[in-house]
Amino acid sequence: MVASTMAVLLVAAGFVAYDLLSYRTAMTRHLSTLADIIGNESTAALSFYESDPDRASEVLQGLTAEKHIVAAALYRDSDGRTILAAHYPAGSGTDIPLKPDALGIRFDPNSVMLTRKIMVKGSVVGEVYLKSDLLEEREMLERYGTIALLILAASAVATYLLAYLLQRIISRPISHLAETAARVSQEKNYAVRATKSGEDELGRLIDGFNAMLGQIQERDLALQQAHDQLEQRVDERTRELRSEITERERAEHGLQQQFARINLLNQITHAISERQDTDSILHVVLRQLEDRLNLDMGAVFMFDGQTGALSVAALRVRNPLLAAKFDLHEGSVVPFADTGLGQCREGQTRYIANTLKEPAPLVEKLAAAGWRSAVAAPLMVEEKLFGVLLGARVKTGSFSSGDAEFLRMLGEHVALAAHQAKLHAELARAYNELRQTQQAVMQQERLKALGQMASGIAHDVNNALSPVVGFSDLLLRGEHGLSADGKKYLKHIRTAGEDIAHIVARLREFYRRRDDHESLQQLNLNALAEQVIDMTRPRWRDIPQSNGVTISVRADLTPGLPTFAGIESEVREALTNLVINSVDALPSGGAVTIRTRLAGRDVASGPAAALPRVVLEVSDTGIGMSPETRKRCLEPFFSTKGKRGTGLGLAMVYGVMQRHEGSIDIDSEPGKGTTFRLVFPVRKMPSAEGDTETVAAPIRSLRILYIDDEPLLRELLKEMLERDRHRVEVRDDGQAGLEAFRAAQTRGGPFDVVITDLGMPHLDGRQVATAIKQESPETPVVMLTGWGAFMKDDESPPVAVDGVLSKPPRSAEIREMLRRITTETANS
Repeated sequence: MVASTMAVLLVAAGFVAYDLLSYRTAMTRHLSTLADIIGNESTAALSFYESDPDRASEVLQGLTAEKHIVAAALYRDSDGRTILAAHYPAGSGTDIPLKPDALGIRFDPNSVMLTRKIMVKGSVVGEVYLKSDLLEEREMLERYGTIALLILAASAVATYLLAYLLQRIISRPISHLAETAARVSQEKNYAVRATKSGEDELGRLIDGFNAMLGQIQERDLALQQAHDQLEQRVDERTRELRSEITERERAEHGLQQQFARINLLNQITHAISERQDTDSILHVVLRQLEDRLNLDMGAVFMFDGQTGALSVAALRVRNPLLAAKFDLHEGSVVPFADTGLGQCREGQTRYIANTLKEPAPLVEKLAAAGWRSAVAAPLMVEEKLFGVLLGARVKTGSFSSGDAEFLRMLGEHVALAAHQAKLHAELARAYNELRQTQQAVMQQERLKALGQMASGIAHDVNNALSPVVGFSDLLLRGEHGLSADGKKYLKHIRTAGEDIAHIVARLREFYRRRDDHESLQQLNLNALAEQVIDMTRPRWRDIPQSNGVTISVRADLTPGLPTFAGIESEVREALTNLVINSVDALPSGGAVTIRTRLAGRDVASGPAAALPRVVLEVSDTGIGMSPETRKRCLEPFFSTKGKRGTGLGLAMVYGVMQRHEGSIDIDSEPGKGTTFRLVFPVRKMPSAEGDTETVAAPIRSLRILYIDDEPLLRELLKEMLERDRHRVEVRDDGQAGLEAFRAAQTRGGPFDVVITDLGMPHLDGRQVATAIKQESPETPVVMLTGWGAFMKDDESPPVAVDGVLSKPPRSAEIREMLRRITTETANS
């Protein structure tokens, strides 16, 4: 909504500025004319003042018809500029100066004043003074303000409706899925399911999400069942032990140990059930074993089924001196064949009474560190080896059968808990990926909405630009008496207009790759840099100076820089955006430097690896950027300028560099300024087949009918076509154009080509084309429209249309289109 509002405001401001300038120019011309008339009529009164004093007053009385003239006076120069005659309209309340100010015209907030000399035979005989109010100008500004507010309101309503529709289609299913995932994560309730709203990509994503929840739920139930069975076995075993204690007093010590182990097992089980990450679960288990089971070393190895190796996931050593001797640490990888724990892969516990008698490399490491006995309990999940729980003690044969059984039982719990934690981590990753997908989808929808909004305003913008670009081009080609400055200014006007049309056509194509058929030119970075400095001069010099701020722009251009193939308007647009960003970063003034240089050859791999590169840098001494801003500054719609920024400038620069297969680097620190570095590979223009330039045959004089509801466009295209010796008739709407076509058919002098606009009242361009093709299928129909760039994206013209041209019209494109369709008609 902000982007559309800014676009409408910019267009409205342009029209208001143009009309205001035209109004003041017209007022200056009108006052000058009145001054000349009064001067001519007053020469006699000024020359013969003594004999005819009333003549001057009669002349000034003729200003009564000018309702905006609030004061007028005639001064006789020979006697000290005394007032010869004065004119005060009723109720004006304006004072006339005894002596006028400097000659010329002067504007103040409420009026305009003109002072001019009166000459008779080369001698100054007096001066005329005129003062007019600016009421008409204020009324014009009020009308424009009302129209702009109405357009802004309509644009806001349209943008809101579009956003509302997109929210119903995209955001609600994704938000529902995100809420379901958050609920599962918070409540640990894996029976929750997301509701599918369609069979599209989001529907399939929700199906996969529900299936994943189902698998986790099944495994959670299995873990709970195992836990219940274990508690049942613990209860049964507890009852058995209590019965044995009463019957066998001599085994009392052993039974107490068993009971303590079962109690420890329950404590460890409850401790790990409260944790969701694998690392925390494993370290809690090892700490409990060290404190309660007197282990000198505890370790948990994770098994990788693809590599067939064990990796140390957790390690705890009681004696730091022994830890220094041990050759393994967390993260170490041991081939399973080197462990001597083959029984664990079959789900059996491995007991090593004396590590000095085992030849396996892992056991030898235990012996070298000083541990003489060890027990390895398998961690099994779904009858597959998940990991190994290893405990070791310094003394030989220090593990009993009860210790081994305890570690085996504990291993079952640890395996299920660790596996559940792994599944929980995978669910968390899936949720994060889902959130990132949601952000990506929303970003795509923002860009899509921007493209749709651009297509909505493209017609009006291109219609407004067409006279600017077309008439400036006609002046450059047809007016031979222009000065050098006049030609330069006209080229700037034409270039700026073409750039605006190109921007409108590309608003919805931010990150598309450059098409192979896109028009390229050989670009000279030095020339583009000088052009941008000249075109942006009001932005970095005039506007800041009016606010008491001084900004300088310096060019450091390497001579003899090689040219490269690219799109001139896009590179110029990117450089313009960077210069304006640098100026905005200098609120208190400073310097901007545009630098070009040759960067050598790229050493990276890829299609552009062997190509030299040219570098364009834009540096400023401004406020700089924080690391977070530098990280996000290329994102669309991200801006630190508040309401003054749209967040599209640097995103467009990034898109331009992507399409030119270049790169962009940013160096910036808060308070130390910013440098944007654009790196372009030096590619040459692709050679066309045959590569020999042939001169196209001139087109014969055609009889052309042009239909458009814009008067300036009708005049422009008629002038362009008549300069190519074509005979042109114009009509202002579709119905009138169709009647003219039928009348020509009836007279026996049909039109050779019909060119029509698309959007017209009563009868649009498609209806006109369809009617003409029905009555005369062989007559070519060309559609010239402000939506031309968007219609060309569809790869085929509309039905009953032989070709599509975009506004603003270009002479070369029109000639090529006429040549193509007349050739096709002649060959058919």
